[in-house]
Amino acid sequence: MRALEGEAVAAGRSEEALMDAAGRGLAEVVREWLPQPGVAVVFAGKGHNAGDAFVLAGHLVEAGWQVELRLAWPEEELRPLAARKLAALGSRVSRAALEAGEVPAGRPLLLIDGVLGIGGGGPLRGEAAAAVRALHVMRQHRQAVTLAVDLPSGLGGDAEPVMADLTATLGWPKDFLFADEASASVGRLLAIPLEGLGEPGGREARDVLVTAAGLRAWLLPRPAFSRHKGQSGRVGLLAGSVGLTGAARLAATAAALMGGGLVTLFCPQDVYAILAASCPPEVMVRPVDSCLEVMDFPLDALGVGPGMGSSPLPGLEELLRRDLRPMIVDADALNKLAAGPWLGRGDVVWGGPRLLTPHPGEWARLVAAAGRAQEGRGQRREAQAFVEAFGVTLLAKSARSFVVEAGRPAAWNGSGHPLMARGGMGDVLTGFLTTLVAQGMPLYRAAALGSWALGRGAELFHRASGHEETGLASAVMAHAAGAAMAELRAG
Repeated sequence: MRALEGEAVAAGRSEEALMDAAGRGLAEVVREWLPQPGVAVVFAGKGHNAGDAFVLAGHLVEAGWQVELRLAWPEEELRPLAARKLAALGSRVSRAALEAGEVPAGRPLLLIDGVLGIGGGGPLRGEAAAAVRALHVMRQHRQAVTLAVDLPSGLGGDAEPVMADLTATLGWPKDFLFADEASASVGRLLAIPLEGLGEPGGREARDVLVTAAGLRAWLLPRPAFSRHKGQSGRVGLLAGSVGLTGAARLAATAAALMGGGLVTLFCPQDVYAILAASCPPEVMVRPVDSCLEVMDFPLDALGVGPGMGSSPLPGLEELLRRDLRPMIVDADALNKLAAGPWLGRGDVVWGGPRLLTPHPGEWARLVAAAGRAQEGRGQRREAQAFVEAFGVTLLAKSARSFVVEAGRPAAWNGSGHPLMARGGMGDVLTGFLTTLVAQGMPLYRAAALGSWALGRGAELFHRASGHEETGLASAVMAHAAGAAMAELRAG
């Protein structure tokens, strides 16, 4: 980023113009995230990261926010450009000591982390450590939300960096925002493009951050007026067992909500009556005695695994390996795959395209079964080696999910909300993905789109309800398939 900024300045783009653009972009993020003005407390360092925060503060004041500044260093130590931006605020903002106990009344309460940017490194010390500590205390005890400018202060060098609810990174996303341990500090992740800033070298091989703009280019064509249900995707779900019927129901309902033309849920005989009575009437429920029976049905894509339990129906391994159709492999189907000998022998040959969607526990079992775990290697590199060895597409689900496929950059998802940390979200995602693939979307694109839509649905549910704790997967599902997809298509 320093090199790109230097090149932009050499080409005639001033540092101040870049800072003004960053501040405007940050203000747009806040307006979208928190539409109603409230109180903003700016924790500022002394460099350009603080200058970006000061420009943002000016825009917030104009939008009706009450803004308070808390400087980590004495004002005379500010870098010249940051000092100029602070002076431009004048008396429009109030000031308080770094660790002052009183906070202006009002909601929402937004904390802005403008302490350290890309110039910081190593453990937090002195004034920077005090600022981050004060921000931590206010976030926890005042139930505030935090916006990190460019990156959370201390990330990558300190054991206790800023815990951001949203990080708005400037120009290009920085690699360490995606480290295995970073997601708790980074939170929701957005990138703010800066006009006049060039692209990093070797971009073709670099990982990408999934954005709405990028996803819009991947959307399937709008359906013709003459389209019928058989052309909207013949979706199959093989799921459910005694005690785990909810997973099957969620997956099938999600598939129908995402627009599957004909959705069929295949389940064991002993749970057929429960699922036939509880699934939406649009879902066809068929009992089977063997997984291989599914191979006889005309389907465009098949989702396998939600709620199958530790003793799935016979024939699962053969189905996974032989079926010619695209398949989304999740949950208990992944565990069955990890329990078999094929990964360790490295002789898995698939009948058709396969998208594996493990959560961290399932991923650990797959890697262990394949004998490919390496200390300190990191999930991203493990995932790349796995897909190249076994010829699959992989969606590694976590707080910062990513999709990886041989010959493609990893696509990292930035959307989401902590209320997603509850049962059922993965089952919903399997239903979404199976429909998208059945409608003709390639596995890599479907995985990126489905992950983003579910995460954005959680954000929109939170905005609509205002709740942190409540948020069933079924409620988030409706927002994801409805409002999130509508928002995406509308631009």
